[in-house]
Amino acid sequence: MERSSVGGRRGTRWLVTGAGGQLGRSLLRVAPEFGIEAIGRSDTELDVVDGDAVARTFEELRPDVVLNCAAFTQVDWCEDHVDEAMRVNGTGPRVLARACANHALLVHISTEYVFAGETHRPIDESAKPAPRSAYGRSKLAGEEAVREVDGEHLIVRTQWLFGPGPNFVRTIRSAAARGQTLHVVEDQVGRPTWSGALARALLQAEALGARGMLHLACEGMASWYDLALAAVSEGTQRGLNPSVEVRPVATSEVPRSAMRPPYAVLGLERARQLGIEMSHWRKALSAYLTAEAEGRDA
Repeated sequence: MERSSVGGRRGTRWLVTGAGGQLGRSLLRVAPEFGIEAIGRSDTELDVVDGDAVARTFEELRPDVVLNCAAFTQVDWCEDHVDEAMRVNGTGPRVLARACANHALLVHISTEYVFAGETHRPIDESAKPAPRSAYGRSKLAGEEAVREVDGEHLIVRTQWLFGPGPNFVRTIRSAAARGQTLHVVEDQVGRPTWSGALARALLQAEALGARGMLHLACEGMASWYDLALAAVSEGTQRGLNPSVEVRPVATSEVPRSAMRPPYAVLGLERARQLGIEMSHWRKALSAYLTAEAEGRDA
């Protein structure tokens, strides 16, 4: 078991890799609220596996903290592109960790997919990983790579993100707006998490000096079916088609290349002990939809 700790320095300049994704965009937006200068580099602007490019970026920006959001997150795609998934999700974090050693804190984002999801209680940071998919194995390799490098790091596992850009909530709302009947899986359970809330929690965790492993996600639990129902219900209040039907289905009725963890609810006790509070996912969903309606990255 890796030792988790609290301590270290406060970073005021953050480099965000994979900055074009949901979490990266949210972090760049909320960072000024915390007095943080955040500089983003999208996947096309910085290949995290390219050690020379990473070194040049570090020399140019001299970050105090590097938030690594760069990853292939298309779970089924990873099943058919294992080498590329391992390259970005496994090797990329090692390159960043080596660049950060003795210079910057690396905050690396991981996932509940490192677990099999066969338990029926929230999973804490000390639980033994057992990934069931190529995506999960590649993300676990990234965690291990970060831990193997002698440097300050914080590995944050999160799950079921929705935020700016393509995401499950937006997909559901678009289908509902077209009047489609929705068939949504009800036997997978997790913590739906707004990237805006997660971004603020990450900044808070860094300010508190959290190190090691930390689970961060919104409070409350839901199935994908529950989340779809809530997204449609919120949408109805905002003018979405009120007659849309959402029907529950089993995972077995929606064949996919990659296996999903049926119950991979992340335990949040360490975050609570640190004083990091995240809103319930239903409240977070409402805040996200409000921000989207106002045309803001959330």
